Amino acid sequence: MATIFGLVLMGALSDARPGHAQPVVDLIGGSIESRASGALALLGLAAVPSETASTLTLDTGRRPDRGVDFRAGQFGGGFTFSDELPLYLEGYLGWNRYDPVFLASSGTEQRRLPVNWNSFAASGAIGWDFKLSDTIALRPLLMLALGTIASDATLGAFYVGKKLDKDVNFLLDGNLTAGGLGAALVLDYNRRWDSDWEVDLTLRQNYLYLEPIWGDRDVVGSAEAITTALWSRLRVPTQETAFGRPIRAVGEFSVGHYGGDQEAIFNSPWIAQVGLGAEIDVSETGVPWVTTARAVFRYTKGENLEGYALGFAVSF
Repeated sequence: MATIFGLVLMGALSDARPGHAQPVVDLIGGSIESRASGALALLGLAAVPSETASTLTLDTGRRPDRGVDFRAGQFGGGFTFSDELPLYLEGYLGWNRYDPVFLASSGTEQRRLPVNWNSFAASGAIGWDFKLSDTIALRPLLMLALGTIASDATLGAFYVGKKLDKDVNFLLDGNLTAGGLGAALVLDYNRRWDSDWEVDLTLRQNYLYLEPIWGDRDVVGSAEAITTALWSRLRVPTQETAFGRPIRAVGEFSVGHYGGDQEAIFNSPWIAQVGLGAEIDVSETGVPWVTTARAVFRYTKGENLEGYALGFAVSF
């Protein structure tokens, strides 16, 4: 079965602690490379697949004056050909935009430096399902990714006539293209009972190495996207019907751990979601290829953030 995931997250996010803004002298003096590598880490967030591929809006606590400072989206899915040919393929398109905090210092005067990093990525993976039992499969995957990063900022009159370091210029008005190679290991459990109850459980470890291949590549070295995610879904039959077919209630729980530069961007090492919704069998409605449609309301929580979501998905 192949699945296309799509979700829109709309939330008033709160309980975020302000982050520590770095003065521009620190950026020029030595930490600029790690900051630029953070932009590359953003590409990893767009490229690494998620079971709940989504459009995400977060307040990470680094812009207490403006609230939302991170937006991300991902669309895609995967499928196994058949029991006879357990070849697994997946593909995803992702994007994100991050608005961190920098302070520019000129003597005793300090002003915020508006910087925005934008990332777009396409990723794919090929793997093989090794059946450990009728309900459990072990799936190693080879991952490839290609993406671009663009930064933009408006300096204003504060920097008119001043020559900036090339590394700072990358943060303000630079771009690069990066390629990625990595692997993932998935442990997948699925069981459906005669009563129409169904459980899905997936544990996935991702590793993706990213390196610039075009553009301002002399500014950024490389980045590693390392994530660990546990995702689960429970489907329960109800007495309700739609289009002459039964409706199943859906419950979800997922938690992901983000390390390195990704943790710094999220201002949280983990993000968890719980969801509740419904799934409808639409196989007899005449809609081509689509077998089920699902809507799920999700609550999102991290160490320094929270929000809510309304997600939609179809399977075919």
